[in-house]
Amino acid sequence: MKTRRILGVGLAVLVVVVGVAVLAVGGPAALYSARAQVSEDKLPAEVVSDFYDWYLGTIDLQAGRNPLVDRAYRSSELLSESFVAEVDALLDAAERGGYDPFLLAQDVPTSVEVGEAFVSGDVAQVPVETSFEGHALLVALKRIDGAWKIDGVGLAPEMTVRSFYDRYLAYIGKDSGAMRNPLADGFYRQCPELSGAFVALVDETIASFDKGGFDPILLAQDVPVEIAVGEAELAGDEAVVTVEMVWGGNPEPSERLVTLNRSDGGWEIVDIALEAE
Repeated sequence: MKTRRILGVGLAVLVVVVGVAVLAVGGPAALYSARAQVSEDKLPAEVVSDFYDWYLGTIDLQAGRNPLVDRAYRSSELLSESFVAEVDALLDAAERGGYDPFLLAQDVPTSVEVGEAFVSGDVAQVPVETSFEGHALLVALKRIDGAWKIDGVGLAPEMTVRSFYDRYLAYIGKDSGAMRNPLADGFYRQCPELSGAFVALVDETIASFDKGGFDPILLAQDVPVEIAVGEAELAGDEAVVTVEMVWGGNPEPSERLVTLNRSDGGWEIVDIALEAE
């Protein structure tokens, strides 16, 4: 994945310096709106880059400047009206605390990396990785009146996969010596990352075992000692994530293909299969 790094800290310094002149001419609103403009020739990845360039660059918590708290995002032409309304409603509903709906985090990253866009007609998805370890976003865009605009921000599919396997393996507790059985205990039924259809499929697979069997989630009889989650391959509302598993005594990883579908703005696992030969 080709990426372009946006340096949030450096941009903040730049905006503060330029802002002195801007404030003298146009007041505080001009500082926020300077980098929030859109043009019809911008590609989806450029729109996302420009938005996060502006957003991170205008955050200065020490000076009390925050485009979310000040609701300066409302003036951004890079956002769709429906997404602005969604963020407004989210902030109105939050009494105290909460997370940033543009960053999906409570803290501010020092940088983000914007990946290549997946475009299908008048909709697009652009992957974004923040400086937080393992934190990846998927930005949805729509072409509105000829211009691409951000229409939503969600967790990337690979984060859903990573979250599930972290939860699943932690329950097994091999490292702690607990060695619980998430299948016999029905733990997988409590995992929000799994779709109802996939849970039903696991139920059916387990019920078909006479004696013994395999783990239909790990697709193995043993527990891996290491798991690595790759980047998602997007195709509209479907994503496929490759997961590499390593077992003790065998340095060669074995791959699993995890398929996810978009659901209510998020992603849920609908299938786990062995890599096709």
